Amino acid sequence: MRLALILTHLVAFFLVSIPAHAEKVGSVRLVEIYGYGTLVGEKRQPLFARDDVILNMEIESVEDGRIDVRFKDNTRLIVGSLGKVKIDNFAFNPKSSTGDLSLNIATGLMRFVTGKMASKSYIVRTPSAVLGVRGTDFIVSIDASGGTLVSVLEGIVEVTPINGSPSLVSAGSTAETDGGQISISPTKGLPEISETTFGVSSESNDNGGGNDSGGGGGDGGGY
Repeated sequence: MRLALILTHLVAFFLVSIPAHAEKVGSVRLVEIYGYGTLVGEKRQPLFARDDVILNMEIESVEDGRIDVRFKDNTRLIVGSLGKVKIDNFAFNPKSSTGDLSLNIATGLMRFVTGKMASKSYIVRTPSAVLGVRGTDFIVSIDASGGTLVSVLEGIVEVTPINGSPSLVSAGSTAETDGGQISISPTKGLPEISETTFGVSSESNDNGGGNDSGGGGGDGGGY
């Protein structure tokens, strides 16, 4: 009887200890230098290769750092130097390949490659614009004042400034906005992140496994 009571208390303890929002949406494939993840109401924790990525997690990279993430729908995200990206929403039905993914990049650099869902399923928000995805591969950079720069590598991205009208940005072009007007020009030079490959060993490893190479993060670096 006493043992049963102890076991009951232990089960209750672990159930309470698991955050209600701890829904796995993907996994970390590679960390260069240091990377961190923060859940709402919790302390920032170091990220390592093969760690789970959780809904509402804010992923943060240090200067010259890089964090590669693979979502359950095979979407790929690189959080680059001084990047800070929050996963606002993710839902995915593997049988129908439907769902949605919403990200919010506050600072720094990121690269995004769409996965198995339809392009309209993806939205990226920045301090000065909303990006509607119609293509597959693009880079976002946020400057110190919150201005947004979008360089499209493949496909098309619809860029809507928070106080402006939407514009379509095609592959080979770069859009820049501070939240008002938007300027689009041919891309001249890309950040190093455009030359990097994701920390995955093959296209078949959709569930976070495989022989991925990767480093780790720790509390001794960053800011």
